[in-house]
Amino acid sequence: MIHDILLSCLNLHSKRLPIQEFVVSDAVSAFLHPCEIKIMDDIIKIVNLLRNVAKFSKIYGANQNSTNIVETDIEPLQTGLYLKAFVNGIDDSLDDYVTEISDLERRYIQNPTHSLLFIYQKLQEYEPLATYLTKLIRGIRMYKLHGCTIVQYIQKNSLHGDARIYKAMKTIQASVNAIFLKQLTHWILYAKLIDSYGEFFIQSSETHNESATESEKGTSIGSSKHTTTSLSEAASNYADIWRYEICYDLLPQYLSSSWAEKVLFIGQTVLIFKVNSHKSNKGVHTWNKTENNLFKSELSLWNEKEHIYFTKIQDLQNDIDLNVSHYERVIDEIKLYVTTRLSEIAINQADLVQQLRLVKDFYLIGRGELFLEFIRQTYIINKSIDDENRVRDFVKAFECAAQGVGVTEDLEQFSLCIPKTNLDVDESTHEFGFFQLIQLQYKINWPLHLLFSPKVIERYNVLFRFLLLIKKMQYDLHMIWYQHTRESKANAHKANQSQIIHLRNQLMFFVDNLQYYIQVDVLESKCKYIYLETFIKIFYHTGQYSILMNTILNKADFEQIQRAHSIFQANVLSLCFLLTDENTSKTNILHSTTLHSSNPVYLIINEIFHICEDFCNLKAKGEGDEHIDKSINELDERFGGLIEQLINLLVGLKAAPCTTPLSQLLLRLDFNHWFSIRRKRESS
Repeated sequence: MIHDILLSCLNLHSKRLPIQEFVVSDAVSAFLHPCEIKIMDDIIKIVNLLRNVAKFSKIYGANQNSTNIVETDIEPLQTGLYLKAFVNGIDDSLDDYVTEISDLERRYIQNPTHSLLFIYQKLQEYEPLATYLTKLIRGIRMYKLHGCTIVQYIQKNSLHGDARIYKAMKTIQASVNAIFLKQLTHWILYAKLIDSYGEFFIQSSETHNESATESEKGTSIGSSKHTTTSLSEAASNYADIWRYEICYDLLPQYLSSSWAEKVLFIGQTVLIFKVNSHKSNKGVHTWNKTENNLFKSELSLWNEKEHIYFTKIQDLQNDIDLNVSHYERVIDEIKLYVTTRLSEIAINQADLVQQLRLVKDFYLIGRGELFLEFIRQTYIINKSIDDENRVRDFVKAFECAAQGVGVTEDLEQFSLCIPKTNLDVDESTHEFGFFQLIQLQYKINWPLHLLFSPKVIERYNVLFRFLLLIKKMQYDLHMIWYQHTRESKANAHKANQSQIIHLRNQLMFFVDNLQYYIQVDVLESKCKYIYLETFIKIFYHTGQYSILMNTILNKADFEQIQRAHSIFQANVLSLCFLLTDENTSKTNILHSTTLHSSNPVYLIINEIFHICEDFCNLKAKGEGDEHIDKSINELDERFGGLIEQLINLLVGLKAAPCTTPLSQLLLRLDFNHWFSIRRKRESS
């Protein structure tokens, strides 16, 4: 019987447990003492715990497929590499148990006089381990753990006072961490996701890729020769880097989100270099092997140093206790190398400084003469033709404007388009026609795709439409001034001429100062500290664009450049009152006619734009003098109320820190308190 018990202890995968059937039979009381029956019950209890662990290991072992699991397990878990590594670790941790029971069997065969206590004593040593492993399995089943969440779960339960349990947990943890480090290595060094079961904390988002592709592909009609009706192969491949994102639900809690973002960035950088390498091999022909090797080394990221960083990552497996600082130190070292190398290529080969100047010239309307000519050309477009032909005329107007001011070479990187999805909506439903729909497409130089992501380009287009709208209002008001000047020279004065001139001057004053505020106070101003003898300090803030360029010229690494660029864009959007609620992530200038921006300053500016539009349309309607007088008075009253609200808002906002540009805007709009005094006089 003792030998049968030992065999039952060894054969944990059998379907039946014979000794359990023997204990519940009527014959047991005739052959065993009650104390022996109690020992037998305890042995069966421990063996059943181990059998349950072995059953779980067999179900989710490496040789099982999902069909067998569903048939075997009542509540099947989602399969994956981490779950298989977990059960492999359990099998390894039970090797000592199998070895010791086999040794007991050998000793019993040599001396058959051993009693039940001979087995029970040894099994008792493994009862805490069996109980703890059962608890682990119960937790995985209860919380439906999958992927990297198993890594976190094992780490949370890895410390224990029992030496045997501690050793088993380290065995299981090493098995699971081996999968994690393998996936981490492939992503960091080769930008590959070996993740058939969706377990790694970096995931490929196909829906994100489709949306990014739609925004960049030619479902739009664009200008310049390189723009076609479908996304080019280059843009498609480079857009792949934005398919990958962090799944924070799968990220182990002992690793910070900033650590995960560094890992994502490194992999995206490697992917950029891989895509460029494939294209270079297809498009570049070299004369000899030496020249080819030189070309590859100039555009290579690792410069044959992969083995160094591979060893550093694999060394993490050698830590007996998981050391988070070791993980952070290795990733920081790799990221420092990657960002330094990327910054070197971006500045020296991609000419980052020149690219940012072009972005400023086009998206931020630094080339004012180009867009002034473009707006002038748009007035020649026939308003009666269908929308698609009008879009082509808009594109042609942009090309003609570029030729007129001599910037046709830059059109190789910038093109004007209007997405067809926006054309499906009637233009009359939009507040400012096609000026609210147009976008600038930017052909990004490699490897600056990491700097100019689709979201960054989208925000630049928000700024572009807002600044272009200001330019349009400015042009319309100046054209009204030109018409009034011609009428005055022709002695064609009207009774309401003075009211029209007065309102026109106020609107021109507002629009001109708003444009000057954005282009000079926000973007271009330099930082100067002047201390007068009376200890009065005069401060001129640093322009946002100047801050960005200083960061680049100070030879910062790519991470610092990326951070400085993000801060630059966020500050410009904020100072232009275009920052929106994170949940909506839209503005009025972006897509729709309804106001999504919660910024009250922007709402007031938008209303003043409507006043400018209505004022410029009064003369075109050709209505009677009485109706014009009434309309002018209404517009003047609306404008006065809005200016009063705007000034009150700016007075409150300028008290906040880092709002020097707002103080400059307030100073220019209410110079000598002219508007404030006028409103008080009118109200009294």
